[in-house]
Amino acid sequence: MDNFIQVTSTKLKEWGALFQSQRKIQLGALAVYLLFWLFSSGSLSTTIWVGIGVGLGWMLGRGGGQNI
Repeated sequence: MDNFIQVTSTKLKEWGALFQSQRKIQLGALAVYLLFWLFSSGSLSTTIWVGIGVGLGWMLGRGGGQNI
């Protein structure tokens, strides 16, 4: 059981590092999130506002020490 937890933890760390380093994966995850939001809320205008909010938060979060 300890080995399973250690292997799973290692894989999750690898996937986290990959997610943080690959912009295409980040944009894909954002697109999937917005599609799920659209299908669950049923409101295109709400989905657009959520997309704008998430995008701004993402840009501000990535802006630490970087010029956008």
